[in-house]
Amino acid sequence: MRRPVCMIGLTFVIVILLYLYWNPYPETSFEMYEGSTVTVIGQVDKKEYRISNEQEILVIYLRNVQFLNSANNNEQNMNLMCYMESTEEPKIGSKVCIEGKFREFSHATNPGEFDARKYYQILNLHGRLQRGKVLEESREYDKFREGLYRMKQYCAGLLELTFEPKEASVMRAMLLGEKSLLDEEVETLYQQNGVIHILSISGLHISIIGMGLYKILCKLKLPRIITIGTSILFMYCYGVMTGMSVSAVRAIIMFGFHITAKLCKRTYDMLTAMTIAAISILIEQPLYLYHSGFLFSFGAILGIGLLAPVIEENWIGNPKLCKIMSTNISVSIATFPVYLNFYYEYPLYSLILNLLIIPGTSLLVTDGLLSMVGASLQIFLGKCLAIPANILLWLYEICCIVFLKLPGNRRITGQPAMWQIAIFILIICFTIICCKYTTKLQTWMCFLLAFLCLTTKTSQDLQITFLDVGQGDCIYIADEAGGHYLIDGGSSSKSDTGNYQILPFLKAEGVNRLDAVLITHMDEDHYNGIEELISQTEQSGINITKLILPDICEANKTTEYEEMVALASQEKIPVLYLHSGDVLQHGKLKLTCLHPNGCKKNGGKENGNEIVECEHKSFTTNEESLVLYLEYGAFTALFTGDLEGEGEEAVRRKVEQLDASGQGVTLLKVAHHGSKNSTSSAFLDVVSPQIAVISCGENNSYGHPHGETLERLNEVGSEILATTDYGAITVEVGGNVICLKHEKD
Repeated sequence: MRRPVCMIGLTFVIVILLYLYWNPYPETSFEMYEGSTVTVIGQVDKKEYRISNEQEILVIYLRNVQFLNSANNNEQNMNLMCYMESTEEPKIGSKVCIEGKFREFSHATNPGEFDARKYYQILNLHGRLQRGKVLEESREYDKFREGLYRMKQYCAGLLELTFEPKEASVMRAMLLGEKSLLDEEVETLYQQNGVIHILSISGLHISIIGMGLYKILCKLKLPRIITIGTSILFMYCYGVMTGMSVSAVRAIIMFGFHITAKLCKRTYDMLTAMTIAAISILIEQPLYLYHSGFLFSFGAILGIGLLAPVIEENWIGNPKLCKIMSTNISVSIATFPVYLNFYYEYPLYSLILNLLIIPGTSLLVTDGLLSMVGASLQIFLGKCLAIPANILLWLYEICCIVFLKLPGNRRITGQPAMWQIAIFILIICFTIICCKYTTKLQTWMCFLLAFLCLTTKTSQDLQITFLDVGQGDCIYIADEAGGHYLIDGGSSSKSDTGNYQILPFLKAEGVNRLDAVLITHMDEDHYNGIEELISQTEQSGINITKLILPDICEANKTTEYEEMVALASQEKIPVLYLHSGDVLQHGKLKLTCLHPNGCKKNGGKENGNEIVECEHKSFTTNEESLVLYLEYGAFTALFTGDLEGEGEEAVRRKVEQLDASGQGVTLLKVAHHGSKNSTSSAFLDVVSPQIAVISCGENNSYGHPHGETLERLNEVGSEILATTDYGAITVEVGGNVICLKHEKD
């Protein structure tokens, strides 16, 4: 049997996947400490600097942590990350006593949202301390690892002196693994173009540095065992210094096998070495199977080892071009499902851009190392040696900007379902196994079929999702005719909700166009996320066809209202105004505006100007909320914003007229986050919802939802769902079937 180790590795991975499916890793909760100031004792495992509030902050990673005065004996295996308030740096390996405010990592409560709890569980971290202070530190520490850390800081200082800040952050990420300090603009630019991988310590970097050192030692005519041993030891030290990321561990193990094969006079097999590296990593932490870095790194090697030969055999065209393109194409195919699963989009021109950028990366890494050596002798010499690297980085940035402006650069396809990924893998495996029995055209058609299976979205009738944005509102609607709508989008309890909750959700759903964005009223918890979406239309890749605001009297238009109109105009987004009686229709979906009534003209004139009088001048912002009545076959829904007072009474009368049968609505978005001042008994007697959804923040200072409101909803027999309990709530309507889904277990 060829490659028995690979077969063992494949079996090992399948067993782990099945085990994790039937026996998920238990999560350790430390909710009793949440938000409180605690004192802990632990050993410093590593440390780094991160950007927080535009400042560099020291972050210390502690292992074998114990809470002082804790009765729970199971806490000694806890690992924490500590954001330090003081500038004091404890040494790696030392035991420290630290005081700080404890915070658990949060779970994702919306589809597409980054799940910090799962991510840090993979890294074996259980929580974090904020504003940490070192109270005591032992004298004993790990001199080897602390020395490597000091070397890393020294090299980082040389790069800071040699390059400008933005370029220095790129070189620090590329050479020292300090991605947490990477310039945010550069990181976004590289990620959107699919070239962020060049900034990670990976096989390319290990190959350049490790093989470079090995060749130098070989020229010195040293004994082979010393040459190989020194090279492996040096690369191990380099890996420890740069943080030992998954891709670095994989690359170092494979490098060791590569040059050891020369010593043993054996043939080096890349896939066998990769399998041993994967098994080594997974034995220590099986959850790495869910880690993007692990999947990208090993997926790329699988692509090169299995797909590249198939592409070369079935290449149609210039043979010289085949050698250039085969590696890139094979890596792109192998990592395509990983990219969609974690980023929900794919840069269409990344293949071409990688062909332009990757050949120069070797020069960039080499020149970066030379500039550090030069700067250690004389700063001016380091700056002179850094000129080629600066030119390359400038060219990279120009290429990324140009490619980002090309039409159709980013294809938002959404997060594929697990069955789609499974079919993709089966088709690729079938293509690899049967390529000898198929024509070239059939082989490429199989690749195309695999891509189509992964990117095709299944059709549905009506979907309504109430996102969990904390204390705020955000409602997404999709219909059977391909329409996508957003009602509100804001939060007063979560920061940057547009970037961290709304945008990832839309991308995970495969939305690249919003046919309408409607804002019910201009309270911060209803519009600040929309403001972020509009400001980043070009960067996000999601186009907004029109913005719809409530049609209210000029006298009642707040500064926020006017600023929103100005922002939309700046981004060339048409603004429409709805008042009672206006209808939006798309396919089977019908949205009728029930409120506000808008301004009424009295027909008189003064000094030649028409006099406009609004009959609701005394209305508050909440009372003027835009209210929408949705009809989709027999299904009805009422979206009420923060409606209350006279506005609620006006809507009650209109619903009574619309609902001739008196059966009420199927779904109600409970007004004002469940406030006792809204959703009165008289209103519920008419609306009588089967399902009532409340969007509010956990432990909010307003006490939403109020007990009185919940009692009134129970009295009319409503099924009450709150985002605090269920996370994002999705209502799917297909024919006469209504399906409820939620993000929290």
